[in-house]
Amino acid sequence: MKSQSDATCRRHIIVNADDFGASPRINRAILLAFQKGLISSATVMANMPAFEEACAIVHQNNWVGRIGLHLNFTSGKPLTEAIAGCRRFCDEGGRWRPQRIILSLTREEAQALETEITEQVIACERNGITPTHRDSHHHMHTHFGIAPVVIRAAKRLGVRALRRGTNCGPGRLGASTYHRVLASAYRRVFNARLRFHGLSRTEYFGDLRDIGDIIRNTRADTEIMVHPMLDEHDRLVDFDGEDLKSKIDALHIPAEEMCSYYDVSPR
Repeated sequence: MKSQSDATCRRHIIVNADDFGASPRINRAILLAFQKGLISSATVMANMPAFEEACAIVHQNNWVGRIGLHLNFTSGKPLTEAIAGCRRFCDEGGRWRPQRIILSLTREEAQALETEITEQVIACERNGITPTHRDSHHHMHTHFGIAPVVIRAAKRLGVRALRRGTNCGPGRLGASTYHRVLASAYRRVFNARLRFHGLSRTEYFGDLRDIGDIIRNTRADTEIMVHPMLDEHDRLVDFDGEDLKSKIDALHIPAEEMCSYYDVSPR
C-alpha cells in the first residue's frame, strides 16, 4: 500500500542498458534507445572491441553523467597481464573463461582481480568518462568470492554505487525450490552489505520481466536492466527478441522519474 509520504516523494527509476561497447551493432542499439527516451543510463565494457566507439558516442551526445562501468570478467581479453595468466579466470590464450561460480580466491588471485578492476576504471577515465556506478557482465560482481574484491576496489576508488543483486520477480526458471531460496538469501546478504558500505542507491533491481509489480505497487527507487539489440530486421529489441519500446511503454514510467545513478542519493 502506498503511503501519503510515498505519494509526495519523487521516485527514481534507472533504466540501464548493459553491454555498451560490446560491438558496433550494440552501440547503435543503445544510441537509438537513448534517442527514443527508452533508457536513462548505460554501462560500458572497457575491454571490448567497440569500447572507444562507445566513448565517442557518449561525448558526442553529452551523456557523460549517465554512464557507468560494466565490469567484465567473462568475455574477451582482460586489460592486465597478471589476471591473463591466472588460470582461475583466463584460459591458456589469455581470454576470460565463460561465466562460472566463484566461491573463493587466493590472495594472489584477489590482487590480480583488483588490479584488473582498477585498469578497467582507468580505461574509462582515459576516455573522459568517470563512471557513475558499476555493475558487471553476468552479475559476476555479486559472486561470493568476487564481491569482497569489488567492494574493496569501489571504496578505494571512490565509487558512488554498485548494482544490487536481483530482489524481485519469479527467480531463475527451472531452478529447484532449494536453489531459489538459497540464492534469494545470499542476494539479501549481498544487498545488505552494499547498504552497510554506502554503495546502494536503489531499493529494487531486476530486468523487464521482474519489475512490473514493483513499478505498479511501490514508490521505491528501482533499477531496471535492459540489453538493447538490433534484430535481423534492424528492429530495436531486448535480449529476448521482444520489442524494447513496447516492453518499456507497458510499465508506464513517468518521464520525470527516469534518471541516472548520478541523480540518486545513498540509501
